[in-house]
Amino acid sequence: MFWQPVNLTAECPANSPLTACSSFGFIYLNLLVQLFGDSLDNKIQRRYPSIELEHDNQVYDFIVVGAGSAGCVVANRLSENPNWKVLLLEAGPEQPDVSVVPGLSTVLASSNIAWSYTAEPNGKSCLAYPEGRCFIGSGKTMGGSSSINSMVYIRGNKVDYDGWAALGNKGWSYNDVLPFFKKSENNKNIEELDKRYHGVSGEQYVSRFTYIDKPSIMMTKAFMERGLPLTDHNGPQQVGVSQTQVTAYSGKRDSTNTAFIQPIRYRRENLIVKVNAEAVKILIDENKRAYGIIYLSNGQKFTAFSKKEVIVSAGSLHSPKLLMLSGIGPNDHLEQLGIPVVQDLAVGENLHDHVSFSGVAVALSNETATTVSQIEILKAIQEYAGMEVNHGPLSGHGSSSTNAFFKSDPNLIAPDVQCHCRDIHDWKEYFNDPLTAGSLQIFPKSFYNAVTPRIGNIAPKSRGVLLLNASNPYGPPLIYPNYFGDESDLIPIVKGMRFLLSLENTEVFRSTGSYFVRDPMPACKDYVWGSDDYHICLAKSYTSTTFHYVGTCKMGPKWDKKAVVDNELRVYGVSGLRVIDASIMPVIVRGNTNAPSIMIGERGVDFVIKYWQQYTRH
Repeated sequence: MFWQPVNLTAECPANSPLTACSSFGFIYLNLLVQLFGDSLDNKIQRRYPSIELEHDNQVYDFIVVGAGSAGCVVANRLSENPNWKVLLLEAGPEQPDVSVVPGLSTVLASSNIAWSYTAEPNGKSCLAYPEGRCFIGSGKTMGGSSSINSMVYIRGNKVDYDGWAALGNKGWSYNDVLPFFKKSENNKNIEELDKRYHGVSGEQYVSRFTYIDKPSIMMTKAFMERGLPLTDHNGPQQVGVSQTQVTAYSGKRDSTNTAFIQPIRYRRENLIVKVNAEAVKILIDENKRAYGIIYLSNGQKFTAFSKKEVIVSAGSLHSPKLLMLSGIGPNDHLEQLGIPVVQDLAVGENLHDHVSFSGVAVALSNETATTVSQIEILKAIQEYAGMEVNHGPLSGHGSSSTNAFFKSDPNLIAPDVQCHCRDIHDWKEYFNDPLTAGSLQIFPKSFYNAVTPRIGNIAPKSRGVLLLNASNPYGPPLIYPNYFGDESDLIPIVKGMRFLLSLENTEVFRSTGSYFVRDPMPACKDYVWGSDDYHICLAKSYTSTTFHYVGTCKMGPKWDKKAVVDNELRVYGVSGLRVIDASIMPVIVRGNTNAPSIMIGERGVDFVIKYWQQYTRH
């Protein structure tokens, strides 16, 4: 035997859905590592051993903290200027080649290339989980969350960005940001799309999965039968259903590391990339100017200096943490921790996310299901590793290819409900999945072959906060997402569930023998299955994140007391410092946040480049 199971989850059953490998695929992860070998970056590093041997105290023009969805874009654009020396710091390791397999994305959520946290309880959500704590996670590798997510490429709605501009953020309306979406995009399905909304010459591949399974097609057809049009969610009309475009091509993930950093990393001598390098403090002088970073690597402390700017792109969980560790944040909180206050700002506040929940299942007939034997799974993995362009099941993401957006009230100007799906094969395994926060409860009826549609509120009113941990400020932050803190957030979910259950009356459900499993979930067994009260119980008990955390370094005009950065993403009160990532969103967009984060990288770095070009001319 040339592979060993990785002891991260329960053993795989004898028959399992191939497209759900991501739910239990740890047992095969080592096999894939064997087949793929080391990461591409490490292979190149061995070929060019002289690269990146320099250790700080070095001086750079720009330091970018975080090589995630936005940070990779920022580092790429800055290093286009050969006269600018750019340092890109990433707290995690190189992106492993195994991460390019779409069918294994869920497996990565609790691996060593992810930050794994739990939410602080609020008594209104996550009630079925131990101590009322939901799972919270994000990417910790080159590419950040773009290297471990479901790859969905959805930008949000026009009204989201026009709303940002209406709040006083000049330059962020839909017409302002559309060119920056298109700049990055290299859309491989452009013949089917409206070219006014898409780009074809950018670095970021966007396409549909090369493999779409039967359950996903069934769910898409069911939504269409119920009146939702087949649509391009990034085009003129978001309401509808689609086989979603993703950041993938030829059956492989295209993370921002793959798209923006790997092609230039060893060709641009002015770009220095350091992995396993966690920034712990921004250096700020007596004039309140950022001039460098202290970071930890291999148990050692290093200092790097910046002549122009420090740009924080560590994401909505870690950008506020770094700012607060550096003395930028709420005065009272920092003083309690003994951190000298440099600038009193509402860092960590305005935290919000698209809340969803588990516990609804559509049972599939044998004809629709995708179960195969372990031998077939191993064969598919070996075939995948040996192919340049892959069309097999591992090149897709199961039923998550289906995304539907609709309004809970026809009078709304934009959708407020999103339905996305996941495949499962066994409820016992389902509740060991990191996305369900390790609930110890088991669904009373064990069965295989199911799709779990998830209704999410994409316009939430609840707001939470992220704080430093008093016992160890450098350790995991205290994350209070405060799901359902505003109970009106339950209304779109209840109405969305009514619409979802109506899919059972469609011809495609009847013809495939599909049906909603009516056994009540343990925490909600006192309610009538399918009632509004039952669905409220599910939402409060089996709450789950969609990993769309935003808002903790809010963008806003100077008069906004909660604003941390201005419309050009400069931190108020501290020069030479910007935040460029999803944490700047004043209000979350109606859709997945990876594509908007890439756009924020493009829009933000454009401000940086234009400023310094103008500065040098004068």
